[in-house]
Amino acid sequence: MKHIYYLLITVLLLAPAQKQVSGQAFMVDTILYQGDVDYPINLVILGDGFLESEMQEFRDLAEDYTDLLFTVVPFIKFKSFFNAFSISTPSNEQGAATDPDQLIDNYFGSTFGFAGIDRLLVPTNNARVVSVLADNLPEYDQVFMLVNSDTYGGSGGWVATASLHEDAPEIALHELGHSFADLADEYWAGDQYAHEAINMTQETNLDYLKWSNWYGDQGIGLYAHAESPSWFRPHQSCIMRFLGEPFCAVCREGIIESIYARSSPFKGFEPDISTFDLTTDSVLFKLDLNHPEPTSLERMWYLNHTIIGTGVDSIAVPSGEFVNGNNQLFVTVTDTSSWIRPYEDESYHQLEVSWTVNVETTGTGQQIEILNRSAISIYPNPVHDQLYIRIMEHQAGAIYTELYDSQGKLVQKSEQLSSGLHILHMNALPSGFYMIRVSQNNKQLFSRIVIKQ
Repeated sequence: MKHIYYLLITVLLLAPAQKQVSGQAFMVDTILYQGDVDYPINLVILGDGFLESEMQEFRDLAEDYTDLLFTVVPFIKFKSFFNAFSISTPSNEQGAATDPDQLIDNYFGSTFGFAGIDRLLVPTNNARVVSVLADNLPEYDQVFMLVNSDTYGGSGGWVATASLHEDAPEIALHELGHSFADLADEYWAGDQYAHEAINMTQETNLDYLKWSNWYGDQGIGLYAHAESPSWFRPHQSCIMRFLGEPFCAVCREGIIESIYARSSPFKGFEPDISTFDLTTDSVLFKLDLNHPEPTSLERMWYLNHTIIGTGVDSIAVPSGEFVNGNNQLFVTVTDTSSWIRPYEDESYHQLEVSWTVNVETTGTGQQIEILNRSAISIYPNPVHDQLYIRIMEHQAGAIYTELYDSQGKLVQKSEQLSSGLHILHMNALPSGFYMIRVSQNNKQLFSRIVIKQ
């Protein structure tokens, strides 16, 4: 496809404080379903400027765009992490306005000419977007708006938007890069849009360059914008700059980080009961994992610090392998994909599930008591601003997360009364190595070195 410079600007539109329209139920079509809406990433496609008679056309387009997304790297590898839905919202008037001051009677107020830029296409009725989502699919993670116009246009922001121009599929991918992974434009959009981002920087010291792990490989370098030479992009031909190009390695990794920030490969484990009688010759330990395709998850099983299995989601441990007293059985899961790069010897996206098994002889039989069962993942590592700690823990009791600097000084501590997602804000901390520790009921569940960049 011919190279075309993007003239679309990312616009961050936060839901306004204005009163929302009254709730209304619409047809919700399931395009892709991988599991309960509480687990995968829920992509919701809305349409604006489609008449009631065009609702089937909208639903077909939503399916086509979903199919396209999962043919593109890196989304193709992580299809199992996504659900996709369309919500049919008929408009009274077809298409989009051409002037934000003269809106038409479409459902979401989509208009070209936003912020004085002809090709900037934005749904302006954010209250209505919020209301439709709240009433029809409140578990949404990412929203995409298809606007029924053949004119070239689109925008990023919390709602990624594209028209139905012949280049719209490429525009859609570009705008999703903005909205889903907070990627910057790699063409020059103007001084007011220049900012530090995954794929934009003013840093020229390669030791501190945010894409230093990719520098010199796969076309990744430090390329100055001709319009403002103090700002740099990582690649010369990324889709964040040109139509028809793939995501560069830096943007690809940024998207993967965003996927992992929204959905973990870990879904559950067995056994999850506190005690049971050993009535068979072995005990089955099992993980319920969501694998990228092809899988890049390395699984290492240990019993009392000896490797007893690799590359499998479950393992049967002969009862004779457990010694009297406490035994530790644990498994680590690490994404070893070449699309994400560890920093020195640290690993991205590693989680650990551990069982402390207490074996006691009781008469003629054995009883195994599982004292501790936890699954913890942290991401991203290295971290810039926010460190996410996802904890699945079946025991009662407050969970504590502690962060220590390289001198062993406690710099942060938080308490959470339930398992789930913890967030540590690290933007104010200096760069360097930190140790994170997670504990519950005076027992350490997890510790890991974290690198702050």
